[in-house]
Amino acid sequence: MSKKISILIFFFLLVIMQVSLLPNFFAAQRIPDLVLIVLIFFSTRRGFSEVWGMALMAGILMDIFSFSPLGVNILSFLLVVLVASFLAQRFLVAYSTWKFITLIFLVIVGTAINDFAIVILMKIFSSLKNIGGSSFPFFASDLGFKILNNSLIFIVIYWPLKKFENLKNVYGQKLTLRNNVR
Repeated sequence: MSKKISILIFFFLLVIMQVSLLPNFFAAQRIPDLVLIVLIFFSTRRGFSEVWGMALMAGILMDIFSFSPLGVNILSFLLVVLVASFLAQRFLVAYSTWKFITLIFLVIVGTAINDFAIVILMKIFSSLKNIGGSSFPFFASDLGFKILNNSLIFIVIYWPLKKFENLKNVYGQKLTLRNNVR
């Protein structure tokens, strides 16, 4: 239970940072998706079956704090996590420099899929509300800059995320050993 609460707090802090802090440093269409990057990282390390709950929780938090219709970020995060874990199972077989480059490629693909899914879902939600005259482009005009920003942020946070996951695994193993001794 404490593991789920710590993951909830971690994603809550990421969402708050993405929604309130990063807009001060980046243009509105170029804000890096911290939550998306972390979800892609975890989905490549653990697989879809362990990360879909995190994607669901992060999507709910992102929908609430970004004031988008409930379900837009949930569905886009689930789709990105599914595609990233599928591609990671196919292409990430060895631990080498190619793995890091493949992870950057997955961030690029994940960013494009997330942007495309959000635009499509926002079109669907706007047509359900019968909002006339609102046209969304298929891709944002600054998608290239957003991909670049996400890739750079991923490069910066990759090693701290790796250390965080290793620390969490060691902490979980100590708890397991302690529970088995009793």
